[in-house]
Order: sequence, then structure tokens, then C-alpha cells
Amino acid sequence: WADLTSPAIGDTLDRLLAGPGGTYLRSLRHLVQGETEPAWLQRPDVERGLAAARDRGLSYDVLVRSHQLDQAVRLAERFPDLPQVLNHAGKPDIAGRELATWREQVRRLAAHEHVFCKLSGLITEADHDSWTTSDIRPVWDVLLTSFGPDRLMFGSDWPVANLAGGWNRWAATVDELLTDCGESEIHALLAGTATAFYRLPSRG
Repeated sequence: WADLTSPAIGDTLDRLLAGPGGTYLRSLRHLVQGETEPAWLQRPDVERGLAAARDRGLSYDVLVRSHQLDQAVRLAERFPDLPQVLNHAGKPDIAGRELATWREQVRRLAAHEHVFCKLSGLITEADHDSWTTSDIRPVWDVLLTSFGPDRLMFGSDWPVANLAGGWNRWAATVDELLTDCGESEIHALLAGTATAFYRLPSRG
């Protein structure tokens, strides 16, 4: 994280990149989900910060709630040369089963090929006590058909996932969702996509 709104964001990123472990810095993330301003990602100071990240070869992790996905779409339109990944699939309202608008916005976002998506954080958007794989599957179907395995990456959302069943149950759910996928698709979803997006060394 770095303050995207800071006039000194460029200097801050330069220090981070040049400091201890700086070669591991790949992306920035801001908790836009907590911002009440309806177009926070389109603020001039924020866009200046995003441009500074882009100019240094960094990516951006987009963390918004479903009602903020229009901001993510505009971000994708305005920054076609900034690699972006939608965190937690845009936090669809799985518990309330209100997915129509989310589905439309995600498809609009996925039309931009420089935007990827993390398959994560879904069980905490479902009913924490009673969710099943059947509740997650409609979201999974939209993500897989919209982004495809080469732009979709697994994420654990640990330790937050402990609020709704924990790591083991989420991992088992993903295994179940992957049942109909081929070997290359599974590899992409579990490792390949993230390795490519975050420009990590391949382990073969």
C-alpha cells in the first residue's frame, strides 16, 4: 500500500522499489470498498497516483464492492496500459442473491483484456453459517465465462475466510468447482495466471 493521493507518491514508490525487498513489489492496493465518494477512483489525485504506479511498471489490485464496480469499469477505460486485477470478484451479494447488476458490470469489466480477477473472498459474501458450493457456483460460472482461466486466479482471502468456514473448506470448494476444468485450465487458475500477472519467476 502507498497513499495514491499523495503529491509525493512517485518519490514514495521510488523509495519502496529501491529499498530492502523492493524488487518484490509488484502491485498496489487501496481499500476503495471503504471510500464513500462515488467516484473515488476517478479523482485527479488518485489518477495521478495510478499513473505513477503504471510508469514504474507496477500493477493495481482493485478492491471495490459490487456497487462500486462502475468505478472499476471507468478505471479500466481510462488506464488501458495499467494491469489491473479485481479482488474478491467485486464482492457480489451472494447472501442476498442479488447478482444481476454485478453480473452485468463484471462482464463489462472483463471486456478489457488488461483486467484480471481473483477468485477469492466469496464465502464471506455468502451466509457465513449456511453457505454451500451451490451458492458460490453462479458467481464462479460468470467469472469463468467472462475472464477465462488465463485471467482468473485463485486467492485464499486468509485469514478473513475464517469468518465463514476457513481455508480448508474454501480450498475444498474450489476443488469442487474445478472438477470440469482441464489440466491446463486448473494450472492457470491455481498458479499460472497469478505468476504471469505479478511477473513472478516460473517454477517450471
